[in-house]
Amino acid sequence: MATHYDDEDQAERLKQWWKENWMALAGGLIIGLAAIFGWEGWKSHQDARGASASRMYEELKLALDAQRIDDARRIGEALADEHARSPYASTAMLFLAAQAVEAGDFADARTRLSWVREHGYDEGVRHIATLREARVAWQQGETEAALALLSTSGGPFQAQFDELRGDIALAAGDRGTARGAYEKALAGAPDDIPGLRDSLQRKLDDLTAVAQS
Repeated sequence: MATHYDDEDQAERLKQWWKENWMALAGGLIIGLAAIFGWEGWKSHQDARGASASRMYEELKLALDAQRIDDARRIGEALADEHARSPYASTAMLFLAAQAVEAGDFADARTRLSWVREHGYDEGVRHIATLREARVAWQQGETEAALALLSTSGGPFQAQFDELRGDIALAAGDRGTARGAYEKALAGAPDDIPGLRDSLQRKLDDLTAVAQS
């Protein structure tokens, strides 16, 4: 029986995964700031540097929408250099990583995700960057590097860390390790992530079907 992880379509699945997940995060970063500080409070705390970072971030989005990729990269790198600890810099790097994955430039995507993992403005963003970097490293054939990234704590994203460990094990033919990882992920999967528990259960069901065939 075929698995979810045939080698020939792995790159396409990675691109699709990003399409389905990255935009919600990017929007959520800014929404999260409003929730924490209150929009009026957040505006009152913005200084000149914050306003500059905000303008640069909007320029980057416009450049990406217009497919002016070189301009977007230039702006994103300036944000990282000048406003490294702002949420705008982290979000910009995630946008650029997503664009790189879409273009098939996994090395560039990984570089930008590594930056967020090291410099991201809060722990949650760093966890997400770690997860995505591990997925890209696996796509590049660097399985040990991917597993090393996943060996760190995933915080509230631990279920997704465990799921990816299972995916990697399954692709390597280690069904026992894959099952254990999926079971751990399912046990810890939050109910508020649409489709996660169903996806994990399908993977476990597939393993059971293969074992019985």
